[in-house]
Amino acid sequence: MMVQSLSNQVEGSIFVAHSADQAVARIEQSIPYLVILSGTHHNWSPAFVDRLRETVKPLGTTIVALTESHEPSWPLQEEHPGIDGFLVEPISNEVLHLLVKSAVAKTIL
Repeated sequence: MMVQSLSNQVEGSIFVAHSADQAVARIEQSIPYLVILSGTHHNWSPAFVDRLRETVKPLGTTIVALTESHEPSWPLQEEHPGIDGFLVEPISNEVLHLLVKSAVAKTIL
């Protein structure tokens, strides 16, 4: 649902990766302005986040993590220093729109 909402709000392509390797391979082809990690925070290993951050470093890509409201515990920012911020589902269209605009503006500066 979030991907559909996002695709209706932004111009350009949206890619959904189903594995860490798939995500990094795609990002190496074309560096995005925004990466949204979803699923449980246990899937975002520090090595994976470091690899993502290093790959997107030239553009200054924003990396955010999307957690679910029913998670028993949300991750701490200190545990994931490569992630710029955390969002909790469900996300309103307005928040999503502002996130995209902010990420685009950050890469332009």
